[in-house]
Amino acid sequence: MYEKSPVTMNSPKMRENLRARGFSRRTAVVLTVLIAVFLVVNVVQFAVRFGSSVSERMDAPTEDGIALPYYELTADEQAAVDAKGEYLSALKEDPSSSDLAAELAGWLEASLRQDLRHTPEDLGIDAKAWAGQMASRLTYSIEDVELSGDVATVGMRVWAPQAGEIVSEASKGMNTYFYNQGVRDGEPLSEDLQEDVLRTFETATESAPVEERLLDIALTRSEDGFAVDERSLERDLLNAFDAVV
Repeated sequence: MYEKSPVTMNSPKMRENLRARGFSRRTAVVLTVLIAVFLVVNVVQFAVRFGSSVSERMDAPTEDGIALPYYELTADEQAAVDAKGEYLSALKEDPSSSDLAAELAGWLEASLRQDLRHTPEDLGIDAKAWAGQMASRLTYSIEDVELSGDVATVGMRVWAPQAGEIVSEASKGMNTYFYNQGVRDGEPLSEDLQEDVLRTFETATESAPVEERLLDIALTRSEDGFAVDERSLERDLLNAFDAVV
């Protein structure tokens, strides 16, 4: 079967079409080239943006680690790094029971009350379980350590899903859903509505963007070794999760 040749942005057919509209041969050629260049530039820009976003997602590690020459450190430097690693490992082993999870759960309740006029319990959301899931998704890399007297500063890179984005995206869908269902502020939800809301919230949680942060954590030496300033670290990690009231 005979097939017509496609009309591309640099084809004779395109130039003929331009000339038929009153353009000279020279002008038609120039316009054809300009259109082709415009399309190529836009395709390249899209490819660069897409490639960059993929690279950013791929950069987040799936496992925790130490990215400095551990065995070249002094005994005190190793002790500081070990203390930091032990604290974070304990947090990851039982994330739902950690103080960080309690802080995240409290932040979630405050955020949902503000955005939706409902508590997590009203919506069928287990705030504690959600907070534990968030804490378990935190990954870190210890990358630097410096000593100054009895104070050690451990530099680390962390990757954390963005809690603020989760609540923002979920709230948009829920507000529309509540309006369509005639749900008033603070009104109890039926089990069916809770299931729909929970599904929306879980989808937002699973698709949340992961951001990278650099943290410098101070540890103080005592007779028992180096100790992490837990409150300060929790505050830094809440910032990494974008869970700031």
